[in-house]
Amino acid sequence: MKFNLKFFSFCILFFFFSLHGIAQVNSLTTRDLSTIHIDEISDDEIKSYLTKARDNGLSDQDIFKLLEDRGLPKEQIAKLTDRISLMNIPNRTQQQDDKKLPEKSNKETTNKERYENKDATNMPRQAMEADLSVFGSELFTSSSLVFEPNLRIPAPAGYVLGPDDQLIINVFGYSEKTYNVSVNEEGNIYLPQVGPIYVNGLNMERATTKIKAKLASTIYKAINSGQTTVQISLGKIRSIRVTVIGEAKKPGTLTVSSLTTLFNLLYLCGGPSDFGSYRKIELIRGNELKRTIDLYAFLLRGDQKDNLLLQEGDVIRIPYYQTRITLNGNVKRKGKYELIEGESFENVLQFSGGFADDAYKGGITVYQLTDTERKMLDVTKEQYNHYKPSSSDSIVVGKLLDRYENKLTLRGAIMRPGEYALTTNLNLKQLIEKAGGVKEDVYSRRGSIKRLNHINMPTQVSFNLDSVLNNLVNIPLRKNDDITIYSIFDLKANTEVSIDGFIFRPGKYKWTENLTLHDVILEAGGITDPGNASNIEIARRIENIDWNTLNHLQAEILTIDLSDSAAINDVKLKPYDVINIRQRPGFLSQRTVFLEGMVVNPGRYTLKKSDEKISDVIQRAGRFRPNADTSALLIRRLVKKNQSQEERERVFSKVLKIQEDSINTTPSIRKEIFKNYENISIDLAKALQEPLSRENMLLEDGDVLSIEQNTNLVKVTGEVYFPTIIPFKENASLKYYIEKSGSYTPLARKKGALVIYPDGKAKKVSHFLFFKSYPRVVSRSEIFVPQKSENNRQRVTVGEWAVVLSSLAIIANVIVNLSK
Repeated sequence: MKFNLKFFSFCILFFFFSLHGIAQVNSLTTRDLSTIHIDEISDDEIKSYLTKARDNGLSDQDIFKLLEDRGLPKEQIAKLTDRISLMNIPNRTQQQDDKKLPEKSNKETTNKERYENKDATNMPRQAMEADLSVFGSELFTSSSLVFEPNLRIPAPAGYVLGPDDQLIINVFGYSEKTYNVSVNEEGNIYLPQVGPIYVNGLNMERATTKIKAKLASTIYKAINSGQTTVQISLGKIRSIRVTVIGEAKKPGTLTVSSLTTLFNLLYLCGGPSDFGSYRKIELIRGNELKRTIDLYAFLLRGDQKDNLLLQEGDVIRIPYYQTRITLNGNVKRKGKYELIEGESFENVLQFSGGFADDAYKGGITVYQLTDTERKMLDVTKEQYNHYKPSSSDSIVVGKLLDRYENKLTLRGAIMRPGEYALTTNLNLKQLIEKAGGVKEDVYSRRGSIKRLNHINMPTQVSFNLDSVLNNLVNIPLRKNDDITIYSIFDLKANTEVSIDGFIFRPGKYKWTENLTLHDVILEAGGITDPGNASNIEIARRIENIDWNTLNHLQAEILTIDLSDSAAINDVKLKPYDVINIRQRPGFLSQRTVFLEGMVVNPGRYTLKKSDEKISDVIQRAGRFRPNADTSALLIRRLVKKNQSQEERERVFSKVLKIQEDSINTTPSIRKEIFKNYENISIDLAKALQEPLSRENMLLEDGDVLSIEQNTNLVKVTGEVYFPTIIPFKENASLKYYIEKSGSYTPLARKKGALVIYPDGKAKKVSHFLFFKSYPRVVSRSEIFVPQKSENNRQRVTVGEWAVVLSSLAIIANVIVNLSK
């Protein structure tokens, strides 16, 4: 058998379920289940691991939640749910309850004890497969429905007494006495000084009359005069045995309370099976058919006339159904319905609640099975009451077409455009009047109607609106006509002007007649403070360009001065004018830099001069604190990036030969990749000692100057056994710090080790033939050892082997010459 890694991961996860509780499982690290397919796992394997998980206290909801947390896709969880429901695996609670079912006892108990401990009424129902689409099946599968006999009500008048029933006889008035007596096997109750009274087979009413008469004729003579009253009630009740046969989900003989009704018993046996009838359930009593029960009377109308009290020896027989059809489509309740003789499709509609609101009610489609093949049948509305469905018919109710039989659409320069109903003899003028008339901007010379012609081909009808409104032309309307009344603005271009530059709300604005430059500037919020009102430029389109001229004009440029508010120097704009407002000469916003770290006064500094340098700002900050590292300065300068983060990461890993895992686990490298600025490394000591040197560079707006604390520590990360921070040792090599960190791990790529300096520079180990050159380590450096992989292993090329061999030959020749 081929080893399946996906299935192994799935099994391991279920094995963890069987060993640990929920809290322990959540702490485990398991394989990713995102690629598992439930269809590849057998039922026996699923059943085995699911049973183990349930036995250890995990609910199905907990199991599915954990599977989702491990990455199992939702569609695979849905498949697993369906597979488990079809396998009929009882959960732990049901198994324990089945083991605890008590044996039959002949001891007398109270009503509650008899109901809970002896009667089958409280038996837990096994998880049963059921066709939930069968109408009425939810009555026996829903856990929210409980059909239990009510033991806290007076005994019904028709209740028939039998052995083991207990009677409570209260005598009060002139005499007071209470008797608790039970009906014995012979059917008698025994009262002291009265003797036996035979009550077996009598209902409560007749038994009460007989007992009163017996008491009145013996020791309680005052009963006849009314001075003494007798009240008789049912105490403890007996159990009876009834049998369910036929197409029940759980047929057999059940011991139940004598107050159990037929509906109670049907619920206990799980109701009819998938082939059982809901319409012809038989109650057989004394070898005779007592009643035929139609459950649809209860399901549709709540009629409980067939919910009879059961008696000892009753037999409930559920026969096979005779006619069952499937109803699908646009009805209120889809499903399978059982029919009896004489019922038509009209009855099926009543069972389903009728058509849905969007159903097509003019006809249905019937798919039938014959003895040899399938066939279809169309049934019209007139045939609903006469069509008698056959067994296994599948009836489909279609959906109403998304179209209208009398819709008109009116759009354009109309007061109330929209959809209107087509009435008899309605014409275009009447429709326009119904819509409130035309607007002021209407184009009255022409309108159009889109409609279908006599062969249902799209066509267009044009009309003169003035002629229609003046009754010179009468245009009758048709179904689905789409009428458009045009506006004069529909015939003109959407003209506009645009304004850009130092304005509060730059953009495009609608052009109107007599629109001036002042109007547009005010509508755009006015000129901003840096804006130059004395040199506003307007670029105007030239309508007739002389294309024959080599250097022909493409636009007309107007320069307007609005700086003198007293002078009237406005200009009327034309369509598509472009207005540009530039910055004032000599205007410059303040430029600032930020100085952070180990200086006396860190913070933001405004550059006073255009040529202010590093030494100037540090001097203004009061120079350094005692523990500052004055050897290096790092400047972060914002720049525009043309590469995405993914591209930068790819280039970075390619150049330094560092794989993705090493990049993700090294903060300093990730910071370098994802930064939105450039690092500038400065020799601070030289910049301060030699102010005219290149190190004392000019500062720009937004620069961040960082002066770090001299910590005298070196950080070692990457593929070493003990990544740590080590005190700096003067003149110590890279190998010294690697040894202090436990040396290289087996996965370390030693040739790729590099040193990241405090100013952001990085230098790696260099190689020449068999010789290595290690970079110098300074205080506050970080040593990083990357991880090796198949992709970044350095292999010696043919050219490199040629260099090695030639070098060896030269060395050998030198040794030979020296020896001579």
